[in-house]
Amino acid sequence: MASKLSIRKAQVHVQDTCAWCDSVQDVNWYCNDCQEALCDKCKETHQRAKRTRNDEVVPIKQADKTGQAVLPEVCKIHPGKTRDLFCTECNVAICSMCFTMNHKQHAFKHFEDEINTQIHYMREQLETLKSKLGQINEKLSNRRKESKTFKENVDIICKDVKERGTKLKAEIDSIVDNVLAELSSLVAEEDKLLKQDCEHDDKSVKQIKQLIGEVKQQSENPSGGTLFELTRRLRTTIPLYDVTGTSIHLYLPSFETEQIDIEQLTKMVGFVKAGSRNDSTPTYEKKDINNQHVRKLTSFQTPPNKFLISICPIDDIYAWISIIGCLDLLRINKDGNVTETVKLDFAPLRLALTNSGLLMTRHDHSPLIHKLSEDRRVTTFADIRPLKAGGISVSDTDEVFVSTTTTTILVLNMSGDKVRQLSCGLDWCRVVCLTGGNVAVTTGGGYCKELNIVNKLGQIIHTWSGELDNGQKLSQTRQNSIACDRYDRVFVPDLDTHQVYVISRNERKAKCILDEKHRVRHPMAVGVDRCGHVWIGCVDGTVHIMQL
Repeated sequence: MASKLSIRKAQVHVQDTCAWCDSVQDVNWYCNDCQEALCDKCKETHQRAKRTRNDEVVPIKQADKTGQAVLPEVCKIHPGKTRDLFCTECNVAICSMCFTMNHKQHAFKHFEDEINTQIHYMREQLETLKSKLGQINEKLSNRRKESKTFKENVDIICKDVKERGTKLKAEIDSIVDNVLAELSSLVAEEDKLLKQDCEHDDKSVKQIKQLIGEVKQQSENPSGGTLFELTRRLRTTIPLYDVTGTSIHLYLPSFETEQIDIEQLTKMVGFVKAGSRNDSTPTYEKKDINNQHVRKLTSFQTPPNKFLISICPIDDIYAWISIIGCLDLLRINKDGNVTETVKLDFAPLRLALTNSGLLMTRHDHSPLIHKLSEDRRVTTFADIRPLKAGGISVSDTDEVFVSTTTTTILVLNMSGDKVRQLSCGLDWCRVVCLTGGNVAVTTGGGYCKELNIVNKLGQIIHTWSGELDNGQKLSQTRQNSIACDRYDRVFVPDLDTHQVYVISRNERKAKCILDEKHRVRHPMAVGVDRCGHVWIGCVDGTVHIMQL
């Protein structure tokens, strides 16, 4: 015997009276879903009713006479009693003894009534499920159509990009061919001049060789007439062979190479403008740096008004900050309010944001790197012994770059495992990740004499040595962190000059974003949020937020 409601198949007699009106006239229809006979009139009403309009109604001769009758079980607690009642509060089938002993105060129904109620409920839910199935299928169909349209659009763009690339390559090849043709022309001209310049001398060489032979012969076997004739020729011919003239000094051609302007080439190919899935995500366009147009959005003091070591924007409203000697990690908003304080058992040094939390190095020169997860648990992300962690930055491909007290920069994955390492000849450098696997590093310590752009192979592809666009040159800068924006512009604060410098891609000279009106003093840490706003942290704990 089954432990749940027993479902037993039984032959159901098709009644010869209408189940709805008890009429025996014109009973010509049968509902296979309700297992009921219907007269002509009630059949129309049956098919109009909301609950039954989708039922299968067929001529009575085509009726599915095999239905399912649900019979009550025998009670396991009270043998011999049938569970022919249903407790609607406990949602369980019971017998009369169960009702008397445990369910007397509960609402109940007869078993058959509850079966009919639940059958009708299931039929209603069946329609709901069918509706939802249709909606989901339509949603899937629309999404696949959108994806197909998206990919077709990308294919068109790819074709355009390739055509642009082909045209650009053709232009470059044309320029190279023109330079090579010019060099070939110079060689042809030189061949022509060589022939003109050497033709006379080649004739003289031939004549002199002939005279030398005749002189040797007459010296050995002189004959009167011939000897006198030869000496006469020598007196008149030798002065004609002038070897004291100056040779023509040719100016050797040279080739002056120009710096390849990657940014200009990128503009010539074009940019991809991708729409965000989240329309509320703020975006910004690249603007040329001009300190006359830089506007201070806000300025505030952070507790406890001490040396601000690192500032890490979370979005366009909030940022994490670390303060020298402080065991508290603070989250602040643009209004200067501390919205969260995380108690740590170490003083954080550098901060870097990931998709799943915040990475932190330690002020005590430790090999440990910690992670603050979204649920505010602090765990050990990596142990890089025997090295000690300093600067830290996360790339757009989720690689973690860690500078150390040596010349080594470690590259870790999101599990904290070492992927590779770079050797940039620096120690204690500040580090920030750029696009394409490149990274910007300073020359180490608090005193930066150069900033280098290093590719993924560890090769220095660009160097900034302190040159400014106003004609000045810095001997060094002092800072605790550097930052970059989405356009790979590197922001370098300087405590001594009260300035933040910006180095753009391959530009040799940096631009200043601050002037006297901004009243920024001793900036040491910098970060750029997703709106392109520059957060500047100073020695006295002041934070300035600038709009470029």
